[in-house]
Amino acid sequence: MRLTQPRWPAPTEKPRPLPRGLLPQLLARGRLLLCLDYDGTLSEITPNLAEAVPLKRARIAIESLAASPDRILVAVVSGRDIGTVRKLLGLARGIMFAGIHGLELAGADGVALMAEGVEESLGDLQMVRDFLAREVPAGRGFVVEDKRLALALHYRCAAPAEARPILARVEEFVARETPRLKLLKGKMVYEMLPRAAGGKGRAVHWFVEQVGEPRPQVAYFGDDTTDEDAFSALRSDTSALTVLVGPERPSFARYRVNDPSAVADILAELALALSSRGGGRRP
Repeated sequence: MRLTQPRWPAPTEKPRPLPRGLLPQLLARGRLLLCLDYDGTLSEITPNLAEAVPLKRARIAIESLAASPDRILVAVVSGRDIGTVRKLLGLARGIMFAGIHGLELAGADGVALMAEGVEESLGDLQMVRDFLAREVPAGRGFVVEDKRLALALHYRCAAPAEARPILARVEEFVARETPRLKLLKGKMVYEMLPRAAGGKGRAVHWFVEQVGEPRPQVAYFGDDTTDEDAFSALRSDTSALTVLVGPERPSFARYRVNDPSAVADILAELALALSSRGGGRRP
């Protein structure tokens, strides 16, 4: 299976505040596929990647929601690898995962698949790996995250004056030397990953295919620029609920909430509706 990431124009409209109770209403219409980004959505953004644990309310709610797969299916869609997300989340049973922006996928059975087209990019990834080892100074606030199928350079804790020329050299090197890779710019992170594979939008469509018929209602929460791929892919589905997490900005999402704490509240509300209404059905 080859997963490709379409190119979308930049968003121009700002999403509206998410009305209270909208997600339980969506669940009441039928089976729900709930897709959740991890960093900045279920957990706060932290300088130390290993400390990005989910908010307790969010984790409790997800565990409750995942226990009713006949009514709701939970999928975590992350830029991290699946193994790391599972460990940080502390949950795995009944949850689907997309890791490294859709380069690896796992259904509710836990079996992980690698997107077709990744293998041909491994040589270019090694070139970037060697370049970062040469060019990125140790102990200066930079963190190189090696995901095997992708590489991420985090510079949140680096001095801006030092980060700018290094990032410029990374951009130049990737563009000049690694034609099989693309560079994604996230929140204080540059990610280098295979050009011909992956994408969070394609990951969501893969989850929908795994669910089968009848087609589920879809909701997607995400905070980063990489989540715009999923928001864009769901634009043609007028029943889909897409939610930007974070400060107001142009986005393909239809709605917005302020932060992971708001997401935790929404998930708790959904879990309550699921339990009090017999799985979210209308009385």
